Amino acid sequence: MGDINDLRRARKAAADDMQAKADALTALEDQESADEAAVQGAQAAFDVAKAAFDKADRQVKRAEEVEAASASAAVPEPGSEPDAPRTTAAQPKEKGLQFGAMLRTLAAAGGNVHTARVIAEENGQSGLFSAQNVSSAAAGGFLVPEDVSSEVIELLRPASVVTAMGPRIVPMPDGNMTQNRRASGANFGYGDEVSDAPVTGYAYGQMKLSAKKMRGIIPISNDLLRTASTAVDRMVRDDAIADAAQIQDRYFLRGQGTEFAPKGLRFQLLGTAAAATNILAMTGGATVQAVNSNLGRMELALANANVPYMGAHWIMSPRTAMFLTNLVDGNGNKAFPEMAGGQLRRKPVHVTTEMPSNLGAGGNESEIMLVHPMHVVIGEHMGITIAMSDQAAYRDDNGQLQSSFSRDETLMRMIMQHDLGLRHLPAVAVMTGVTWADQ
Repeated sequence: MGDINDLRRARKAAADDMQAKADALTALEDQESADEAAVQGAQAAFDVAKAAFDKADRQVKRAEEVEAASASAAVPEPGSEPDAPRTTAAQPKEKGLQFGAMLRTLAAAGGNVHTARVIAEENGQSGLFSAQNVSSAAAGGFLVPEDVSSEVIELLRPASVVTAMGPRIVPMPDGNMTQNRRASGANFGYGDEVSDAPVTGYAYGQMKLSAKKMRGIIPISNDLLRTASTAVDRMVRDDAIADAAQIQDRYFLRGQGTEFAPKGLRFQLLGTAAAATNILAMTGGATVQAVNSNLGRMELALANANVPYMGAHWIMSPRTAMFLTNLVDGNGNKAFPEMAGGQLRRKPVHVTTEMPSNLGAGGNESEIMLVHPMHVVIGEHMGITIAMSDQAAYRDDNGQLQSSFSRDETLMRMIMQHDLGLRHLPAVAVMTGVTWADQ
């Protein structure tokens, strides 16, 4: 059984064909001198079209019945209810496809939501925009509904290195949040019943988050947009998520921090007391002993600040990850065999090109981060806003100005608002000057 939306589109096409055959038959019957053979041929063509529609209609109704039955048969996971019988739950729908369909349909409509509704109706997706309040959309854009936006963000999180670690994600309804940052712990001690207890208090700094606007432009071929299919919806969705995740990591990891852009984990410690203990320069060479010593220094930096380093995550460049994967000891054994499974010293490893390998005076240095996600906070404001244009220009990867009109493309601009901070600064350790590389 095919995708239910594809079946609905096929039924709509069959209905349109049936209507065309009916119009042709009526036109012949209205002619006083119509040839009987032509009328009979038109009638036969109509009967074929009607049979095709009836078949498509049966397939859609069958799929809808299966979908309704699956939904009614869905039960909680086994074990959540002690006396509940074991039943196979319904397969959930693929997340984010509705977002892909919205982008494709809005692009085909030139960004006009009213036109997009008409196109969705014609494509058999009548509910795609039916519940949207167009007046609430931002000028020149369309605010993606909360339920659809949450699906996309849910897919975006594992695609982004920083959010894949599992940081604390909190809403910022007003676009701002200020929270105390723990600087030192409470004082506890022993004593007799008549002595004063030690002063129990925390020394705090402040973590201030304010919504920063992340924008991205994605060119989409109009050849794709002319085709209404689940495969196209999936492609549009995946492109949007991949591009957004890359830019988000770029700033969440190494953003310098401005009024308009987040300060990344790399630079959160600068100008604080934690910089002296948690920003470490690589020492020694590329031997197994030297590598282990440097990695241990990073773990110790977290441990000395009472951050449980076993719950931390490594973040490194592909070059560094490949070196650690291939590093062998004097007997030819892999020094870190767990790298093949995405682990290093029993902690997860995240590899991203947003950790550069061309730093330093010689342009051959990289960096490694060790981050405990429990102390990383990401504040999110609003949802996702999208806008479409087939007239605007954009710059490609080489900085060349391109015209979407001449290239037969539609540009999608996606906007998300968020910020990043640390509740406890020593939860991040950075190793600088890393020159490890396979020869």
